[in-house]
Amino acid sequence: MVAKMKKQAIIISGIALLLFVLLATGCWNRPFIDSGVEGSRLSEELLGYLENDDAEGIKGMLCEMTRESPTIDEEIEVALEFFEGKIISRDFEFRPSSKSVRNGEIVYLEIAPDIDNIKTDKEQIYRVKFYVQVVNAKSPEKEGVSEIVITNAEGEECIVGEFLDV
Repeated sequence: MVAKMKKQAIIISGIALLLFVLLATGCWNRPFIDSGVEGSRLSEELLGYLENDDAEGIKGMLCEMTRESPTIDEEIEVALEFFEGKIISRDFEFRPSSKSVRNGEIVYLEIAPDIDNIKTDKEQIYRVKFYVQVVNAKSPEKEGVSEIVITNAEGEECIVGEFLDV
């Protein structure tokens, strides 16, 4: 009798485990986006474009709506002139984020990396903050960087683009 109950318990446990595995892995076919990893990647990319005067690289990071601005090329050129030198050190960035999930799928993800104390070989110090809608299911034309704010040690700002609401 005890052996029969043990066998039934093992079978029930096995079925429960199988169901759990099947149900739990049903969500894995959706892309997972880690806002911290994505923020770090985008920060490195943007800082590389700034220090290498790469206007096309910066423009490629922008969302469709921001890229279509009639003054965007001029704004990028002004930013590249404003940011002087190659980066020699910087603080770790702060990456606040906002996320909305529906039925297990990310429908909105915004991150706002903020990199402080960026020192360059031209003896300049900057802060760079930018806003990125990584996912926007309602308005995909807003996916990408919408605004970049570069501030120097004197508090002067150079802004590329404009912050876009959801």
